[in-house]
Amino acid sequence: MSDEAIQSEELAPEAQDESGEEAATPSHGHVEPERMRVWEDPMRRLCISVDGQEHANLRPRRVFPLSSKADYVSFLNEKGKEVALLTSPRKLDKESHKALEEALGRMYYVAKITRVDSINEKWGVSHWEVETDRGYAAFEVTDRSSIRNLGRGRMVLADADGNRFEIEDLSRLDERSQALVFGET
Repeated sequence: MSDEAIQSEELAPEAQDESGEEAATPSHGHVEPERMRVWEDPMRRLCISVDGQEHANLRPRRVFPLSSKADYVSFLNEKGKEVALLTSPRKLDKESHKALEEALGRMYYVAKITRVDSINEKWGVSHWEVETDRGYAAFEVTDRSSIRNLGRGRMVLADADGNRFEIEDLSRLDERSQALVFGET
């Protein structure tokens, strides 16, 4: 999205006022880190303040998370509307950076697949049993588009529940694991 498109973004509805009409919260658009503060409330909901205006219960999303070094983070409200687009998150103050990284860590939890024990398909759903850097996992992939080949042997899979798994380099897996993955992809 261009800076102009971000700056001219329409008001995002976030709540209803007393008349039942939707009250609008302006999108802050493109925000430099000096203008933003980030924290988690006692219920671990992510909150931000931009130029003194606070927003709560936001979901952070990296823009281009697989191909970029996380130079931008979008903050979405409960309706999925962007409230702010943060540039250079590494330049946030120390406490804000820590809160954001913890929230992103939960959002982008990815287990690394180290071995594939089996892949069985039934009715278009593939059932995977794998060993990961965090232990054994069994999951279902309901759509082949949930298996993304990122080149150079790197793959990211999303299971039916939205959990993500990564194969860092397919050529580093044992031959049986490679054969199973090639058979499925």
